[in-house]
Amino acid sequence: MTGPVDFVTRYYSGGAGWMLRQRLRWVRDWLPSGRDAVLEIGYGSGIFFQELARHARMLVGIDVHSRGAAVIRSYGSNGISVMAAQATGEALPFADGIFDAVVIISALEFMPDPSACLYESLRVTRTGGCVLAVIPRMHVWTDAVWRVLSGVDPEVDFQGGRQRVAHALADPMLPVTRYPRPRGLPRAIAPYDLIVLHPELRPDRHVTREPFRRVGTDEHIDGGRFVHAE
Repeated sequence: MTGPVDFVTRYYSGGAGWMLRQRLRWVRDWLPSGRDAVLEIGYGSGIFFQELARHARMLVGIDVHSRGAAVIRSYGSNGISVMAAQATGEALPFADGIFDAVVIISALEFMPDPSACLYESLRVTRTGGCVLAVIPRMHVWTDAVWRVLSGVDPEVDFQGGRQRVAHALADPMLPVTRYPRPRGLPRAIAPYDLIVLHPELRPDRHVTREPFRRVGTDEHIDGGRFVHAE
């Protein structure tokens, strides 16, 4: 575990684990073709890296925790090449339009400013690519079910984060399409939304940032520097 909201230990058993794994499948199935470079925002323990590596020539992750060097060393020992940095989704340390896809799985609701993260994600996504996010919806019944499955009250973790995400997605400048998940459920009762954004309608208010650079595997992740698993 890399932090208090890293659910890695719950992925492998029970109903909660099944639902957590489904979120990864929903995103995997929407990844665009010809994806050379994929960014995951809020990668946590990197549980999605193994699957994403099958679909991308270059795989990059950012998270606010400081365990990135250990995470990518672990995946590197299993032949998965990943670059990672300690950074926030609201201020991505990347140049414009360098990723084919940006993936955000249940991370927006833990950010102080999810709107900034979505704008930044669009900024770093190439034309023809997409931003894919999975967000939990607000239902009394789903909160009750999650309390039974996990023993945790969702709002203890989210602390109003779902409301912040809902407010961000109401921005008419964001080219958002929502798909209720699991498939077949009407959105009024679906526990999750798959959010898809395309950069063709990208707002132009952001400035270009310098591209990232690779540093050696022995260096700690600090101040936006990257570690590459050779």
